[in-house]
Amino acid sequence: MSERLNQLGLQALLRQGYQPTEGITLGRITRQDRQRLTVLTADGPVRAILSPKNRLAKKHKILTPVVGDWIEIEEDTSESEMPAVRMLLPRFSKLSRRAAGDAPVEQVLVANPDIVFVVSGLDQNFNPNRIQRFLSMAWSCGLPAVLLLSKADLVDGLSEKLKLLAPILYGTPVYPVNMHDGSSLEAPLLHLTTGQCAALIGSSGVGKSTLVNQLLGVNQMATQAVRAFDDKGRHTTTHRELCVLPDNRGLIIDTPGMREAQIWYDEDQLRDRYQALLNHANDCKFTNCRHLEEPDCAVKEQTLINTQFDHLWRQYCLVAYGITDVSDLIRTS
Repeated sequence: MSERLNQLGLQALLRQGYQPTEGITLGRITRQDRQRLTVLTADGPVRAILSPKNRLAKKHKILTPVVGDWIEIEEDTSESEMPAVRMLLPRFSKLSRRAAGDAPVEQVLVANPDIVFVVSGLDQNFNPNRIQRFLSMAWSCGLPAVLLLSKADLVDGLSEKLKLLAPILYGTPVYPVNMHDGSSLEAPLLHLTTGQCAALIGSSGVGKSTLVNQLLGVNQMATQAVRAFDDKGRHTTTHRELCVLPDNRGLIIDTPGMREAQIWYDEDQLRDRYQALLNHANDCKFTNCRHLEEPDCAVKEQTLINTQFDHLWRQYCLVAYGITDVSDLIRTS
């Protein structure tokens, strides 16, 4: 396989047991425009289409290819036709939310991210409750999160705002950044390496697209200034797009701004993320222990002696049970 595919994260796909098929074009979706897809392959970008036979019913929308997915593309097409998607390959991760409406339906935002960069402005956009929801959105999908606080060069009182965030971070790395200063983005990029992918989420106007442009060194993503009187952003980005960072520094997916983060609970992914902590559940007194108020809980015992497990347990309680303050649940005797 080519170096280009390795830059796109092929090794993670191979670790899932994928066996390349001779004569089939493999690629990763970088953009979706209705039924047409932009796909990066070993030979460069191509346009592909979802043919009628592989357009899945609306009720199965979770299985429709999205940005970040790996797909196989048909090669036997005429010059006048776009190649069709042959197969959607299994995902090893996904960032999802609950779709709008009363019915519990999962909406997959991006496929196969390794980490989530939550972006919040330090201006009037700053809202600890909203930040916690975005962090929970990542944790509920079994993904680690990093918090980027944009516009650090434009605001005062940074230390006070960091104090407000301390109770909800649960070990999440935090970086105040200036999206127009590439040097301030060096530390967050250490969480990425060749082939790894970060998904950007946050409200409109926080600087997600400006961040991508700064990292790419070109103005690839459209941007607009926020409204002067309330710092609210305008919905400039209307699509999701995967970009390859220069110098093999990984991948990043820009997403449209979200007004709210409706949590979708994925139990399997959640357990994968917290498996190291939940392994101790076998030593709990009760086989159906929820690791909350139950006596002789081995999971809670671990949180008392291991700071990392304490952070993980607090994340787990927030996502699984909606408990934002677990201090009273920790047995101290």
